[in-house]
This record gives sequence, structure tokens and C-alpha cells, in this order.
Amino acid sequence: MFKYRLHYLSDMDDACERHYESEFPVKTGDVIEPGDGFYYCVVKEHKQKTGVRLDLSKSAQDAEEAVLLAQQYGHL
Repeated sequence: MFKYRLHYLSDMDDACERHYESEFPVKTGDVIEPGDGFYYCVVKEHKQKTGVRLDLSKSAQDAEEAVLLAQQYGHL
């Protein structure tokens, strides 16, 4: 199991998940759905002493929109 900390570049509020777990490694360009009903494109991965942090672009209603928003905001 891979565990990640999440950092939102947009749309951050108290309802956002702080952690994400996956059976497969997550890489830049992947789209994840952390459990809040929205999809986010992973735009950067930071390897830190305490684990891996994923930077996420703006929230979207589906995976395709998440990638388009990340490109539109200049994150990818």
C-alpha cells in the first residue's frame, strides 16, 4: 500500500482529504479521487523525509476535466 500526503494548489478547504492511499504508485499526470467526490490531477511529487507529498491541481467533476484544468492553469 502506498501512502501520500496531499497538498492542494487550488480549492483547499476543511472538507479536503489530507492523505491518500493507493495499491499502485501514483505519478505526475495521474488523476486521483481522494474521497471527497472530486477528481484531481497530480501535478508534482515531492519526496520528503516523512513520506511523499502530492501537489494537486484544481478539482473537477471527472478525470478528463481534471487533466484539462491542470493544463489550463499551467500545472502540467
